[in-house]
Amino acid sequence: MTQDGFSFLNIDLKKGLSNSPFFILEFPFELTDSYSPVLKNFWGEALNSPVEFFRALQKEGLKLGACALSVYFNLPEPADSQKTVVLKKACGVFKEILNSAKMPLMIRLSGQAEWDCELARNIFPILDRQVIISPVQAANYEQIIDSAKKSGFEHYFVLRTPIDINLTKELNILSIDKGIKKERILIDPEMGCIGYGIDYGYSIIERICLARNSGDDMLDMPVIVCAGEESFKAKESKSSDFSASWGELEQRAVMWEISTASALVAAGANICVLWHPQSLKVLRKEYCGVLCH
Repeated sequence: MTQDGFSFLNIDLKKGLSNSPFFILEFPFELTDSYSPVLKNFWGEALNSPVEFFRALQKEGLKLGACALSVYFNLPEPADSQKTVVLKKACGVFKEILNSAKMPLMIRLSGQAEWDCELARNIFPILDRQVIISPVQAANYEQIIDSAKKSGFEHYFVLRTPIDINLTKELNILSIDKGIKKERILIDPEMGCIGYGIDYGYSIIERICLARNSGDDMLDMPVIVCAGEESFKAKESKSSDFSASWGELEQRAVMWEISTASALVAAGANICVLWHPQSLKVLRKEYCGVLCH
């Protein structure tokens, strides 16, 4: 994978919302009991294995114009006695995914700081191309960056901090001091979804954009948000236990993701990670058309 594979990251941030937002389609490596029945129904037999799931995701991504695909290693940390088995299996499956991949990739780790260090040490040596690595946190940025450097590729890094502009700036500075180029950094301010504190997250993205436009070089990076995961965590996108006035579950779930992504892009997010292809279709054909013309 050449750097051209990530040409969508060459965002002119100074132009703000005149630039089209970009979308990444993501799938969870491991299905959980809380996985939305709407998504289960959409993907059907593709859920039989992570490799089949990835191939189905890639087919949709190519058809709908996704910029990249994300492999979300949402693996819970196993007991010490099981770690070797879990990691070996994950690496074997991931090799098959790499062999099938025709699009730029993002590798999203579990979000558990210590466990992610172990995942990185095992997964990154398998990489045969440049990828986006997410999330890098204050608790593990040194270890994750060191593991990534050993892969032999100059990757992009999604730096995640919990909805705090000062912490965001601090982690950016620390990572640059660690040897990461500024243009390889994406900011993840760890958003929620519609109905779950999105107003505060919205204001944080706005503050990042205002600081960037005021000349703050340490916040002058693209903002990426995980609208898909957050939206499909909400009970409104998973449960039929609502009155008829809430609408049918399938339509409601997709609209929850579309509404979340739309709000975050309106705030200034440059890249949205989505879970449902229908959301990608609507956002690219409708919302982006209005926003960018």
